[in-house]
Amino acid sequence: MTYPYLVTIGMPVYGVEKYIRKCLLSVLNQTFEGETEILVVDDLGPDKSMDIVREIQASHPKGGRIRIITQPQNMGCWAARNRILDEAQGKYLLLVDSDDYLAEDAVEKMYEAAEKYEAEAVYGSVESVDEEGRSSNFSQGDMKLPFKTLMGKDQLASYANQNLHATLYNFIWNVMLRMDFLKKHQLRFHETRFADDILFETDMQPLIERAVLLPDDTYFYVLRPGSLSNFQLRKEIKLAEIEQYIRIYSYIKNQVKGLKEKPYYETRCAKVMIYMFYIICGALKNRDKITPYLTNDTIRNAMRHPIGLCEILRFKKHRVANLGFWLMGALPPAWSVAALKVVAKKKKLI
Repeated sequence: MTYPYLVTIGMPVYGVEKYIRKCLLSVLNQTFEGETEILVVDDLGPDKSMDIVREIQASHPKGGRIRIITQPQNMGCWAARNRILDEAQGKYLLLVDSDDYLAEDAVEKMYEAAEKYEAEAVYGSVESVDEEGRSSNFSQGDMKLPFKTLMGKDQLASYANQNLHATLYNFIWNVMLRMDFLKKHQLRFHETRFADDILFETDMQPLIERAVLLPDDTYFYVLRPGSLSNFQLRKEIKLAEIEQYIRIYSYIKNQVKGLKEKPYYETRCAKVMIYMFYIICGALKNRDKITPYLTNDTIRNAMRHPIGLCEILRFKKHRVANLGFWLMGALPPAWSVAALKVVAKKKKLI
């Protein structure tokens, strides 16, 4: 296929008046000299974010690269990202959250790697910063990547699931993707209030056969104190929000059923249960803030293992971890919660 642009940079915009200028300027001021389009999806936010976008579009020397797409109504980030998938005209797509920003040479480095290795996906490293741009200690091992080429079926997913620790971030921003790869597999974002990027990555990762990891910090992830997931600063948490987290991670948990023939299957089974375990620990730690009440039944059901006992007993890797999680989900609800609390306290999670 021929593409009008080498790279499409896509960003949903909603309620980011404080951040959008820095983000958009970081995109416009890239060192990459190839043909680039910038798709800004206006999700009809309540503030002046789009006024700032239009001002930059009119005044910046490269402002003509910006194409604004307006949603028919406020639909959420998942829909804005799907709109970008539909509208993108670049050979490669790079998604950016409009409250974060890019390193000035991000596109150049990622594009060069994509072309050199004919990659379907190029992952850059991430630096987490506060709102003033100061480095934060939040950046974990999965955000700081080694240089690595992962060529062949299951190579990327095997790397990501080589052990029970996080070795590859599961966000979709800061990943340069080939558009023909996305279209071939008809990948779409799920309708959800949050974590649509994590669900997308869950669907995408097993399909990637040519990937490159870069140690260069190409993306700055801004830690916002009032973010949706920051339960500690909130006085009240709606049960519906917790239930949505459980639904999201239940999808991730149940996705392993389709990975049975993969070399990383047994590790992935334990890993997805660890994801759910951390979600439930966060809920238990803040249970007194959740309204209506979070029941033991809901917690126990969330911890049900997607794989049967007989199959787990045949596992060669992480059998004990998988058995422990299977037991938590098989106990009566009150016992299940008690067991969860014992493990969580031992790991200092509650």
